[in-house]
Amino acid sequence: MKAYNYYKKLGIVPDAFIVHEPASGYFVDNEIPCFVESHGIERRYWEPSKNNLISNEKVSLKSKILYPLWRLSGCDKGLNRAKKLLLINNDDKQFAINYYHRLPEDILVFRNGITPLRLKNVTGNIGKFTVLFNGSWIDRKGKAILIKSAEILYMKKIAVYYLLIGTGAGTNEVLMDWPKYLRPFVTVVPRFHENDELKYLEESSLFVLPSFYEGQPLSLLQAMAAGKCCITTDCCGQKDLIIDNDTGLLFMPGDYVKLSLLIEQCYHNKSLTDTIGNNAMNYIREFTWESVSSEVVQYVLANL
Repeated sequence: MKAYNYYKKLGIVPDAFIVHEPASGYFVDNEIPCFVESHGIERRYWEPSKNNLISNEKVSLKSKILYPLWRLSGCDKGLNRAKKLLLINNDDKQFAINYYHRLPEDILVFRNGITPLRLKNVTGNIGKFTVLFNGSWIDRKGKAILIKSAEILYMKKIAVYYLLIGTGAGTNEVLMDWPKYLRPFVTVVPRFHENDELKYLEESSLFVLPSFYEGQPLSLLQAMAAGKCCITTDCCGQKDLIIDNDTGLLFMPGDYVKLSLLIEQCYHNKSLTDTIGNNAMNYIREFTWESVSSEVVQYVLANL
């Protein structure tokens, strides 16, 4: 509401609005074309979350009552009434077609971009097989799945180290989730400067994202751009980017046994990780910010 009131004070009549999903309900009831942009349709995540079907997250009764009113109602209005939708993955597109009855031609699935990286050392730490996890340390990101897979690998006497960056949560808080016998193998970096991302990618042998729900994760894109073999879940934007056994490795959300097997496979087969990493880097090379933003601009101009 504040954003819309601010716009009215400007005294201009724009050719179009591009509005983020949660704010979109205030911008669709006028003659100005509104393009609603989403980094992950909130209703699609909410539906399984409220029934505790995603990871271990528990939704309170209060949230079940209030969240649809103060948050989702505006999202629903915007996604229903917008001229066109700018969505981040094909799962969201299908949800918008099924739930909001939008036409496929009213939806652009846009791409995130990459910041090109040049690794000096693409093999990771010599003699130290390191799995890189880059994301908030929350249930939705599959933290429990990563830990359970690590327990299996430890029981098999496979020496794997874990580098957890961008967790948000502090070192002690993160380590408390891990069994004591695994903590010596875990390094936590709660926050890092974007210029240091290259350093952490160089230190890693493998990138893992066991997330239950994403839009189109930049951490995955950057790891692919750096030529890292990536293991991630077969859902959301991940499956739009990864061709299994070609540009990455996929497993079903929650399947920690399969994740452990994929990590084990990579541990024993460096040529596999090198080949997949190179394929990923070549595939993602065209995802420059200039290229992907131009696609959005051209779509909006064509639909004014």
